[in-house]
Amino acid sequence: MNPSFVLRRWVLLVAAGEFAGFMAPALAGSLAYAAGVAGWWFYLTMVAAGAVEGLVLGAAQGTALRRAAVPASRARWTALTSVAAACAWSLGMLPSTLQGVDWRSPAVLVAVVVGAVVLLCSIPSAQWLELRRVSRRATLWLPINVVAWGVGLLWTFAPSPFVDEGTSPWVLVGVFAVAGLLMAVTMAVLTGLGLRRYVLRASRTVEAPSAATRPDCV
Repeated sequence: MNPSFVLRRWVLLVAAGEFAGFMAPALAGSLAYAAGVAGWWFYLTMVAAGAVEGLVLGAAQGTALRRAAVPASRARWTALTSVAAACAWSLGMLPSTLQGVDWRSPAVLVAVVVGAVVLLCSIPSAQWLELRRVSRRATLWLPINVVAWGVGLLWTFAPSPFVDEGTSPWVLVGVFAVAGLLMAVTMAVLTGLGLRRYVLRASRTVEAPSAATRPDCV
């Protein structure tokens, strides 16, 4: 186990990063909806906002890893997370964007299940590309995140019964901000526990990067 990893610090940084990042799609979606943006333009707006969410989350996680003396590249981690988040949003927005789809069709249901699995695996799979450089058990990062995000994302569905087309955009932002905060804290706690207990236990190094190697971890 990496003695430099502090769960409280990870939770604070990652929860703050995910909450701040989640506000990008929350604001973008609310404002675009209020402005009458719909269809594929709304889809593209949310995918772009999702990339911003991933950028902020990746930067927060990369900072937390660096403070724990995990020599992963913060720049690569952040970029991978941003791209993966955009991919996740591109999948997640398809059901509400596609028209004329028979959602009772067995083939469509199979596609939805496959898409949901790919969505949950998108961010940890991208981050694994960097994490494998510093941990021999980096593959465990995938199931840890699937569980963490699967539980955390449930909070984002909570506001749905309480909002409708007549809800003020700022009320929408407020209720989804609360849901986003709960999601962020849940995800941060579960990923932090998994990272400390399983992934970093087999870190290839637990020492802070030396002056010679530090540029690679910016």
